[in-house]
Amino acid sequence: MTCREALNLVPLLLDGELESRQMRALVMHSTRCTPCETELRQLERLQEMVSDSVNARVDELDLSNFWPNIEQRLGTLELSWWHRLRTWWDTSERRWTVQIPAFAAAAAVIAGLALVFFFRNPQTLPDPAGAQVADNTATIEQLETDADSVAVVNDPETRTTALWLVDDTVPGETP
Repeated sequence: MTCREALNLVPLLLDGELESRQMRALVMHSTRCTPCETELRQLERLQEMVSDSVNARVDELDLSNFWPNIEQRLGTLELSWWHRLRTWWDTSERRWTVQIPAFAAAAAVIAGLALVFFFRNPQTLPDPAGAQVADNTATIEQLETDADSVAVVNDPETRTTALWLVDDTVPGETP
């Protein structure tokens, strides 16, 4: 790493924006190069002084009336119909008079759906143990083709044979 590259990376190091590889290279360079190490130390000291100054000024600020002043300027908030309905729903004097019938209706719907699914006619599925499996085995004794490429795949597990013919000739052209 050159001094010029190192000096360009020093501010990024102090801001914590360097990748570990770049950080290692910069630190290694600055340990071997006195001018770059001096520059790094000076910028660290400057950053520390600025941070201390800003923190001291922030500590001097009186923020006790900050939120009350903001709250005062906000004014009233117009609630949406959904929020008003939700507030009405949650009030203690109307809660049980509406919620119990609503929960009962929801339970009745769920029970009805459960009965429909429970008592519907089940579809009979074929018994895989007793089912007859068709024999898809094929035997190719002879293949005559003008195609450029032929592929045959035989899968004994599924008893399936696949045959691909690829013809690269252009229509109207004689081979």
